[in-house]
Amino acid sequence: MPRGKKKCPSCESLVATGVSSCRCGHIFKKKKVAKPKISKRDILKRLVEEPQKNKRVFYQKEMKFLNDLVDKYSLEFMNVVNFHRQFESLTYLRSPKLKDTLDKKFRAFNYVVDESKYPQYNLGEKSGEDRFVKKKRITVKDFLEDN
Repeated sequence: MPRGKKKCPSCESLVATGVSSCRCGHIFKKKKVAKPKISKRDILKRLVEEPQKNKRVFYQKEMKFLNDLVDKYSLEFMNVVNFHRQFESLTYLRSPKLKDTLDKKFRAFNYVVDESKYPQYNLGEKSGEDRFVKKKRITVKDFLEDN
């Protein structure tokens, strides 16, 4: 098969690779784009302070804790959750106090708004012309003099 061509399974003619359908009417399926892989090591680097020594043992232990958290929550959630600080270990996230916070964040992460509870408004077409208001820069002195 020539380079840059693909074979149509219906009429067996050669077409360019970028074509989505053949002359005969056959439609080529698009290849699914793979989701970017989530690196657990990057999650650990973001959530946990890395020690100066014994990194191998540290990563083994923390990876076990991260896998436990991923089993309970999800990898996507652990990839986006943020505490605005780094912990010494992921065992802090398993403590009762932070476990409640993590549960709250997970519920917020999975929250879906039930749109059937809220009315839908149709605003219709816009009428009239837009009005552009030019803002005058006000200084403190101008503000105090107006009163």
